[in-house]
Amino acid sequence: MSAARELGYVPNEAARMMVTRRTHAVGIVVADLASAVYPIIMESLQSRLLQHGYRMILIRDPDASPDPQAVDTLGKTTVDGMILLSARDKSTALSRVLDRQTPVVLLSRDDVSVDVEAVLADDISAGEQAISHLQDLGHTEIGVISTLRDRSNGRDREDGAREAMGRLNIPVRQDWLQRIRLTHEDGVRVARRLLDQEGRPTALFCVNDVFALAALDAASQLGLRVPDDLSIVGVDDSPPARWSFINLTTVHQPIADMAKDAVDRLIRRIDGGLPNQPSKAIHPVRLEVRGTTAPPPQAVLRPPLRSRV
Repeated sequence: MSAARELGYVPNEAARMMVTRRTHAVGIVVADLASAVYPIIMESLQSRLLQHGYRMILIRDPDASPDPQAVDTLGKTTVDGMILLSARDKSTALSRVLDRQTPVVLLSRDDVSVDVEAVLADDISAGEQAISHLQDLGHTEIGVISTLRDRSNGRDREDGAREAMGRLNIPVRQDWLQRIRLTHEDGVRVARRLLDQEGRPTALFCVNDVFALAALDAASQLGLRVPDDLSIVGVDDSPPARWSFINLTTVHQPIADMAKDAVDRLIRRIDGGLPNQPSKAIHPVRLEVRGTTAPPPQAVLRPPLRSRV
């Protein structure tokens, strides 16, 4: 190959595909890019794929795309395998990929309705660690902002939080549990609703940093000081969480390592190096205590902010 390089030889990809029956491409299916962790995921996926000699093709999830046939463009003649970041329960994209028997790995989200390879964070533990931290500070009035139940990572983080609250004898108030779409705007809206009421929560657990940053915005709009008046915990440890003027207490998930693990597993599955029975890889998470959590204020029962003179 060194002699070929000296002669300026460029490999013919089409010819190589005919010989190896491989495209050396992997499809990455995403529903949205709302979270600030997505650039880290994409960079880690692309870097690892290049190390294996593969290129990355990005496509919108048909469940979220105006083109419901989008994923069908990535057949076996286009990609050798797929990584899904957007898998919801009963995902259309996943069912189509499995019907074609294309090697696939789920990243960061699971689909309990099928048996498929998945690389996940310990989302149950993320919720438990967040609530345990708030309880250690003295909080017993905790609101939860969660995703819709068809997203496994948000669902598991919420369930972990609820289990921890039950174990610690912290009441789970249904009016303080909000499930919403993954948008900053919806996060601000429900956070304002939770905070602008009599006897509001002294702390909010948000199942991702998108919602936690939205809660910070809502608190600022209502004149609440974080963490003096309100504590906020997120999950992800996205880059904005580490900015000094935000300094968010959040649960870190090793998303770069998870992305590399997903690529390695997919390549082994493409090469036939994994058993037919899929497995779930669970990566540990850890709480990062920063500047948005503190003991609750002494006066718990306060009038709604809009009624203050």
